Order: sequence, then structure tokens, then C-alpha cells
Amino acid sequence: MRIQRRNALFAAAALAASPLLSRPAAAQGKPDDQGKLEDAVIVRDTGGEFGKALKQCFYDPFTRASGVKVIPVATSYGDMIAKTVAMSKAGHVEWDIISPQFYELGLLAPYLVDLGDCSALPNVASQGLPGICGRHGVQYLMGGVVLSWDPRAFPERAPQSWADFWNVAAFPGRRALPSYGNPWNNTLLFALMADGVPADKLFPLDLDRAFRKLDEIRPHIDLWWKTGAQSEQMFRSGNIQLSPMWSGTAYAVKRTGVSLDWTFHQAAADRGSWAILKDSPHPNAARAFINFYMTNPENHVAFARAMGYATTNRASLALLDAAERHELVSSPEMLAELAGIDGEWVEAHRAATLDRWNSWISG
Repeated sequence: MRIQRRNALFAAAALAASPLLSRPAAAQGKPDDQGKLEDAVIVRDTGGEFGKALKQCFYDPFTRASGVKVIPVATSYGDMIAKTVAMSKAGHVEWDIISPQFYELGLLAPYLVDLGDCSALPNVASQGLPGICGRHGVQYLMGGVVLSWDPRAFPERAPQSWADFWNVAAFPGRRALPSYGNPWNNTLLFALMADGVPADKLFPLDLDRAFRKLDEIRPHIDLWWKTGAQSEQMFRSGNIQLSPMWSGTAYAVKRTGVSLDWTFHQAAADRGSWAILKDSPHPNAARAFINFYMTNPENHVAFARAMGYATTNRASLALLDAAERHELVSSPEMLAELAGIDGEWVEAHRAATLDRWNSWISG
């Protein structure tokens, strides 16, 4: 494959393109052993096909360029947040980089390194899209949580909305829903849209209305999934016919021959970001990795083609053909379909909403 044959060239180019691989730590934003790179960096991701694509397109090239080993840790979103808080309170931070939603960076700020305007990560400005520096993190991809289904189960008419997902008579089949720690970014939104709330009118969330709608579908849910790998397996095994999935995971699974289709209509926005934990064990390597990530547009193209996620490397979009750009969530039409998240509402109501969700899901 063309991308693979050129990895060695990318690595060499990245040594020149990523100043953090050698620049003093004071310029990186936090002095630490005169800027010397540590021998590893520990990165939280979701595992599965997504983790494999990150490894091939970014982790391994970074290791070849820097000598730093990338150690991925696959966890659910909720477990990532809980462990982030617990590690900080215990004074023993084990991870370096986490991958929260972009809208969550403000809430997690007490646990994250302040990157300011990201000037200490020069490739973010020079090679990234505008607006991706969020002070406490850097947006690295854009996708959606999409309604997905097995086409074999719906040969004549496929579901196209969350109202269809709730319509068990018209669309019979085994169903799954996510429960991975942030229901305001998925299941609660889907319930409200199934009940007729427009995607651009979801916030402030009407929780009473959402949970009433969830009570309707609950008897028909066969699985509550927590990780990307779990969502893959349920379709690979044929045990589930309808479920939300991360768009990139759905794209990658379909490419392996699994019977799967999806729609971006009423999808929940998925804006993943890289963020560095305070007091992480490998702070210099963490900064160097995020800076390196923004280089090598052809690696970003390879990732997009493998996973169906648009990344935030500016030059990579020009390397995709028109059909590929249309398939990615970065197209204007697909962006208009996504349900956005009100970060301020989430920050103000997170604890109460999560308590109510946990009580409902365990009841």
C-alpha cells in the first residue's frame, strides 16, 4: 500500500517537522529534564479497529521518528473520566494522554495541562484546521454516533431515524444502546429525537421526557454496550440488528466484510480531542506526540480511509477525492445533520444527570 511504503519517509520528515522532538522543555510549556523525551507515552483510546488504525497511522510512525514507544490503553469513556479524577486525587497519574470530547475540555481543565494558545505545539497552527486548539486539548477528529443496522434484517426498508429505532413493529430486530458514561452525548439525545425534538433544539435536555421515552424502548434492548470493541463484536456475531455506533467504527467494521449500514441523519457529534494529564509520567513525550500527530497528511488520509473519520490535518482533505470527502462527516451536508452538545449545560448538570442515568440503567 502506498501509505505503508512511505512510512519511513514520513518518519524522517516528521523529525524536522516536529520541533518538540528536540526542543527545550521550557518552550514546550513545562520544564522537565531539559526537554529530554521519555521512553514511552501512555495514550487512552477506545481499542478495537479504531485503536488498530491509530497504531498503524500515528503511534507506530511516531515511535519510528522519535524512539518513544506508544502504549495504548483501551477503556470506555466513562471509565476514562472516572480514572482521570481518581488518579489526580490519589496523586498518582498513570496515563499521559486522554481523548475526551472537545466540549468536555473546560470541565476537565483541573486535571489537564494548560496548552494556552497551543503555540508550544507549532504543528497545530501550521498544519491543523482553524479552531482546534481548545486551551486544554487539541481536537483531532470529527465523526458522529450514528444509527447503524444490519441490511440483511431490513431488505425492503431500512431505519432512517431514531423514531424508526423506537418503532419495533415496523423494524423488528435485536437492539442495543450505548451506556459508556456520557448519556447526554448519545442515548438521551436519541430518545428525545425519537420523541420528536429537533436535533438543534435538544438543549437544555428535558430529562423527564427523555426517560419516559427510554422506558418505552427498554424492554426491547438486548445489550447495553460500553466500548467500541463491544459494538463491533455485536454486529460481527450477528447478535444485534440495530444500534448506535461511532461512525468510524461502523466504517471500519463494514470494510472487513460485516453486513452493516448507517445514516448520519440525527447523529450525535463526535469531536475527539487529545489532552495531556497534569503530573503525567511522560509529559515531554505527550507533547511531542500531539505535535507529531498534526504532520504527515498522507497518514491522515490513510486513517480516514480506514476508519471513516475526518481528521483535523488541513492538507489531508485535499488528498481525498470528492466521493471520499462526501462520505466523511466533514462535508457540509453531514455536519448539518449532526446533533451538537451544549458543554455549559453538561457541566452544570453532569452529576445529577449521571446519577439519574445510573439509577435508571441499574433499576
